[in-house]
Formats: sequence, C-alpha cells, structure tokens
Amino acid sequence: MFQAVRDEWPEPMDQLAPQALTRMLKASADPTSLRLLVLLAEGELNVTDLTRILDQSQPRVSRHLKLLVEAGLVERFRDGSWVFFNLAERGAGRRLTELVVALADGG
Repeated sequence: MFQAVRDEWPEPMDQLAPQALTRMLKASADPTSLRLLVLLAEGELNVTDLTRILDQSQPRVSRHLKLLVEAGLVERFRDGSWVFFNLAERGAGRRLTELVVALADGG
C-alpha cells in the first residue's frame, strides 16, 4: 500500500520538506481534525455545518480548520458572505488526506 502511495506522490518524497510533512501529520493527528478530514472528503462544508455535525463549538472547529489550512490539507474559499472548506485539490496535502481518510474509513 505504501509503495503505491509513494509511486503516485505528485512530487518526489525526498523533496518534501520534513517540516511540511511533520506539520501535515500533526494537523491530522487530533480526533477532531481527523473527523473534519473525513467529512470534507464527502464535499465542501462551512463552519456552521461542521459545528452542527460535530456538535462542537465554533471556536474549536475554526481552530482545527485553521491548522488544517496552514498545513496544506484543507482549502478555504469565500462565496459571498460564506466561507467554505474542502480538501486540498492537489499536491502533497491532497495525497496525504486521501491516505488518512482511507485509513480512517478502514481501508
């Protein structure tokens, strides 16, 4: 399984800065962050949706989203007055989220 991930990685793994990989892994390690990644794998959502689904406070959800965005695992975009989140569309963040979500789903 890991060889397949290595073969499909969009950039040579040795060129991915260890600090960037560490930041991505740390951001996805928390149970709330992991749940956010699994939810966002289904499609874009806003903070209101996520707080309702997770039954957690808005500041807590926003903090986890901020860390996931900074790590390059999640993207943020504005549509009028609403802010939506989805998984990173490309790069190392995308490949890592695919692997993390697959493992979280029992794959």
